[in-house]
Amino acid sequence: MDRKYIQSVKPLTDHVLQVDFISGSRLLLDMKPYLDKFRFRSLSDPQVWNSAVTNGIFVRFGDVEMSHNELFSMAEQEHHRKGGKWYE
Repeated sequence: MDRKYIQSVKPLTDHVLQVDFISGSRLLLDMKPYLDKFRFRSLSDPQVWNSAVTNGIFVRFGDVEMSHNELFSMAEQEHHRKGGKWYE
């Protein structure tokens, strides 16, 4: 039995990904710092960026897949980089 964590995802302008969790928390993740990485380069294509979907565990943009744990890890790195709040 797979436990679901992610309720919905929404790609916003300026490569910010909104992730709403089952818990009621919302993550706004700035993906711009990752677009130069080979794995995430395709996200700079608006068609790929706007294709974000979730199955409750992973977020997918075409061939790019990220787990809820990876999203939290990326948000934590962003938090340390910016010294700001990474969830609501």
